[in-house]
Amino acid sequence: MKSEDIWEEILIQFCVMGSARPIEKLQVDTERYNDFLEKLSIETLSKITSNRKEYIAKQLREHKATRFHNKNAERINNCLENEEIIRDDKTVFLEDLKNRIIGEDQMRDVLLKKLSSFKIKSISDFMITIGASRGFIAFDTRVVGLLNKYFGLNMKLEKIQSNEILYKKLEGRLRDVCRELGIELSLLDRMLFRFNSAIEYILEVECF
Repeated sequence: MKSEDIWEEILIQFCVMGSARPIEKLQVDTERYNDFLEKLSIETLSKITSNRKEYIAKQLREHKATRFHNKNAERINNCLENEEIIRDDKTVFLEDLKNRIIGEDQMRDVLLKKLSSFKIKSISDFMITIGASRGFIAFDTRVVGLLNKYFGLNMKLEKIQSNEILYKKLEGRLRDVCRELGIELSLLDRMLFRFNSAIEYILEVECF
């Protein structure tokens, strides 16, 4: 992936914190979304030498990209100042992993240490999106909602997202189920995310 493509995915992960709806709504408007990406591109941000965090917050607010403008502006600005993520105006987040033979779990742990603003859900979603994982799931509101409503999970989203041990345990169980079904966990993740309403309708009408 190109540097700006990786940066775009990092931006999206920050924007979905709290709710994915604002950035999803923005992405529907291609012109406004492209303007958003240009205003928050590494090239643009690297030229700003003062009040950069305030500039980022302004763009997040004006484009209605996230619920938490100021907090995410701080997180994004911290990324720009972290040479393990951005160096010489390029995204180097994944550079030192390109020639290393490591498993998905180890890669996720390494990336979590680099980007401390991300929790396990964010980094899992990021890795699925860029094609770096086939065996992860991003436990978000929609996924956990379905599991609670139809499969008796009975757990709060916040508890799962804040507890890595619990997160990985639930993830492992779903991975085993997917293995028996002959599909990859990341495919289940994308299906639950993209077709949530349709899947819920089927479960409601056909299965219960």
